[in-house]
Amino acid sequence: MNSENTAQTEGSHAYPRAAPLELRNVRKQYPGAARPAIEDLSLAIPAGEVCVLVGPSGCGKTTAMRLVNRMIDLTSGEILLDGASVMERKPAELRREIGYVIQQIGLFPHLTIADNVATVPRLLHWEKDRVAARVAELLELVSLPAELAERYPAQLSGGQRQRVGVARALAADPPLLLMDEPFGAIDPIARGRLQDELLQLQARVRKTIVFVTHDIDEAIKLGDRIAILREGGVLAQYAPPDELLAAPADEFVAQFVGVDRGLKRLALSRLADVELLPPNGDHAARTVDAATSLRDAASLMLADGNRPLTVVDGDGRAIGRVTLELISAALDRRPVAR
Repeated sequence: MNSENTAQTEGSHAYPRAAPLELRNVRKQYPGAARPAIEDLSLAIPAGEVCVLVGPSGCGKTTAMRLVNRMIDLTSGEILLDGASVMERKPAELRREIGYVIQQIGLFPHLTIADNVATVPRLLHWEKDRVAARVAELLELVSLPAELAERYPAQLSGGQRQRVGVARALAADPPLLLMDEPFGAIDPIARGRLQDELLQLQARVRKTIVFVTHDIDEAIKLGDRIAILREGGVLAQYAPPDELLAAPADEFVAQFVGVDRGLKRLALSRLADVELLPPNGDHAARTVDAATSLRDAASLMLADGNRPLTVVDGDGRAIGRVTLELISAALDRRPVAR
């Protein structure tokens, strides 16, 4: 696949490939409600990063997302996309330049997969050949066989339909992607696979993504930054996953991320990220790939009588040893005596 895609190399765009998003003192009060759904929410998301909004039910996660693309309108405050207020754009035009993926997927059942993906490019009056090229490119990008293009949503699995939803959201190469619990209705095995695929996709397309979930483990896995919200849309903490787990802002955040936050931190690092002990030529030692997370490496050692593991590279060459002490030191960043 070329580094520049079809959408980016043809036609004009109101925004760059990824754009920063900022919420300033955002408030949403529904008529007749005793309390605002969002009281006073401010946060900034750099271009090309994944921000995950997470919190208990009723904390305003989805409301905040729907304010961004004007599915609902602000009561007060500002939302800036690439420095310009979303309120200055007509809602229909704005939504065509913001990708949107929801839990129910929302594919049109009477349209083929190709026609579903082509929805926004056709609204933007792209030429027929350009639309066809973009559809083919996106199906490849989300790892769907080309022959699925002429099938209908009911003929696909849940995971396949979700991939189509992502492809449709990316069709016009938007600078911002909104994802509202997109994997919530998928079984755990497929969900994990879709999370991995989203990370791989993001490494290629580098969009600004706002991702809503109720699952803190999903937030930690996917987010460059995590915003934990309290009831009323109050921001409890906004930080990268490692900082959030290492230093919760208060008891609410600590309880929300869980008592196993130390183990969650181990899942964020790979053996390749730490300074390993020198290999000692123990051919009887169990080997593990350098791409293994510290959490998985610790689990393997605990299941094998705390015996150290020999770490190997992609070619199977020993590059070092890892011990439980080393993993513990990586967690609290203490130096290890050699």
